[in-house]
Amino acid sequence: MARLSKLVGFGLTMALLLSSGLVITQDVIAQDAEDPAEPEGGEVSDVIVVTASRTEQRLQEVPVAMTVISAEELATMPADDYGDVLRNVPGLNVTQISARDVQINTRKASGSLSTDQLVLLDGRSVYLDFFGFVMWDLLPLNFNEIAQIEVVRGPGSAVWGANALGGVINLITKSPWEAAGTSVQLGGGELSTLYGSIAHAAGGEKVGYKISASYFEQDPYDRPTGIIQETEITNPPGTPYPAFENEGTEQPKLDFRVDYNQTLDTSWSFSGGYAGTDGIVHSGIGPFDVDPSSNLSYFKVSYAKKALVVNAYANLLDGESSNLLTRGLDDQPLILGFESQTYNVDFANTHVLGGDRHVVTYGATARTTDFELSIAPNGRKRDEYGLFLQDEISLGDKVRWLVGARFDDIDTIGSVVSPRTSLMFAPSSNHNFRISYNEAFRAASVVENFLGINIVNDVLLPPIPPFTSSPSLFTFPSATAGNPNLEEESLEAFEVGYVGTFADNKATVTVAVYRNELIDGIDFFTSEYYDSFNPPPGWPIPPLIPTPFGLIQTVPENTFPSLFTYRNIGSQINEGFEFSFDYRPATEWRFGINYSYQEEPEVTGIDPREVNTPPENRLNLSLAYSGARFFADLNVNYVDSARWTDVLDSRFHGVTDDYTMTNLSVGVRLRNDQVTLSVIGTNIFDDEILQHVFGDIIARKVSGQVSFRF
Repeated sequence: MARLSKLVGFGLTMALLLSSGLVITQDVIAQDAEDPAEPEGGEVSDVIVVTASRTEQRLQEVPVAMTVISAEELATMPADDYGDVLRNVPGLNVTQISARDVQINTRKASGSLSTDQLVLLDGRSVYLDFFGFVMWDLLPLNFNEIAQIEVVRGPGSAVWGANALGGVINLITKSPWEAAGTSVQLGGGELSTLYGSIAHAAGGEKVGYKISASYFEQDPYDRPTGIIQETEITNPPGTPYPAFENEGTEQPKLDFRVDYNQTLDTSWSFSGGYAGTDGIVHSGIGPFDVDPSSNLSYFKVSYAKKALVVNAYANLLDGESSNLLTRGLDDQPLILGFESQTYNVDFANTHVLGGDRHVVTYGATARTTDFELSIAPNGRKRDEYGLFLQDEISLGDKVRWLVGARFDDIDTIGSVVSPRTSLMFAPSSNHNFRISYNEAFRAASVVENFLGINIVNDVLLPPIPPFTSSPSLFTFPSATAGNPNLEEESLEAFEVGYVGTFADNKATVTVAVYRNELIDGIDFFTSEYYDSFNPPPGWPIPPLIPTPFGLIQTVPENTFPSLFTYRNIGSQINEGFEFSFDYRPATEWRFGINYSYQEEPEVTGIDPREVNTPPENRLNLSLAYSGARFFADLNVNYVDSARWTDVLDSRFHGVTDDYTMTNLSVGVRLRNDQVTLSVIGTNIFDDEILQHVFGDIIARKVSGQVSFRF
């Protein structure tokens, strides 16, 4: 708590200085999705968001730390995946592990499977409950179809329910009227990167539609070789990187949407899509090669009348993958077949009561999912129900108090209540202070509950005179089992924050200080080992050798695992500080800088060296110019060293060095913006960047792109 007190004190001091006008600082320069026109004179327009409280609010007034990435920023950003887009957001730990594998957590270390981040597409969850993570490449749309990306940098279970433990990312797409016209995009470059897309949208007085199709492919990055950089204790010296055939990715996508404006305040929206992928997905039991036939399809119907929004959708997942390192008892690669059909209905509504004194938002969710998983055959079905209620109370012109809670009932964990409260003080329309408390949770994935497979392991044994004279490869079996009695992971979060605008609304600054305590975290661990009294099958020498001085045990202790399973562990406290400043001196120019500091977690109930440790310091810098003809966008991301313990066993745990990634795009618009030529480069200085100790080496990638719009 002493560290938190210092952070809070520093944050409040900074915020008070800012609100007094002594320092100029913001978190986001973005446009209102309903009004894509440029703000005049370089002023920042009001941004309307829906993700913070499931109702429309000004970004300046939300009760949580939040960042918005606008369509304008996405149009020139040097990125071709969501990892390179979102690593510019303060508080997000973004890790790219392969050509297709991007993992993101908020205010906590990421990993090979980051389970704490809820991701939505127009309010539709794309979180995959079977493994408890997000496959970003299964989003069926391109950057140019997005109106804005809303990032809630803190727990969101009080309105969104399960799995919004660390935060919520909501991608809001453009309506047919906003996207009107036809666009074609073609590109290619290093790593045999090829991509293309076509989209068409049109809208009349009441009916609008849009349809898009795209394709992306890329060769794999290089794999690291040599000896894994060892941690202080947990990694035995000399562990080499295992060799396997790395894969790139191919990603076809198709999406459509039809909107019907029934009246001025009533509308319907019908949408559906398909996204396929292949490539490498990393996990605790090794890398899986996803089959090219793997895909996620969805169908969705939405109804809106004033503040009431009702959604009904189906997510249909069908895929297969084979492990590149782990084998079954038949000595063949472990196969993971994953199918699920999710059906979800939810609604949210808002009423203003008591003469504008109360803004009451409420809603409910019903969700059912059928699973067919080859490695968790007993996990067949999961039902979820939830409802929430919150009241934002005006206590005068300057003070607002939000109180709310959500009740969820989920198979395997039962009932969970997630409360939240936030006290907000606005001394003027340009400055807003808040202090908040949230609780959130994550339900165990189906694999964590019902995993049930047997695998084989290979270990190179040294010579053991007089029994063996040379090194020999020893193969032994291990069982893996889920734990149906797992409790939910829960989070208690405190935050003090500030957001303010300056210089005639051309600059914005945010400050956030937080303390998140994760309770009953879910951990995959070795629960049993073979020993000399229970030796691994086929042990090549006598496990017990009698001597005049007693028995010699030849099976090393805690070396050969016989059972892997899941458990709840004690607690993990993450504390940190986030600061951002964005400035728009003129319409053509944007500048931003943000810094995130995160203490090494305080861990109880488990050896701290057995959990991932996030980078302590992260610094992001952006500078963009977008004129009538030319544009350029520069992003520089510095990430401190980190420790990783979430792949295979301790032999493969280790650290990654700090790195700086520099991304740049430049382009020119021709024929009245109908043609755009651009060059997009990521890691343009071609540094050897390892974002996860078991990940690929993320090398330079430069692509040329031509876009047509008519």
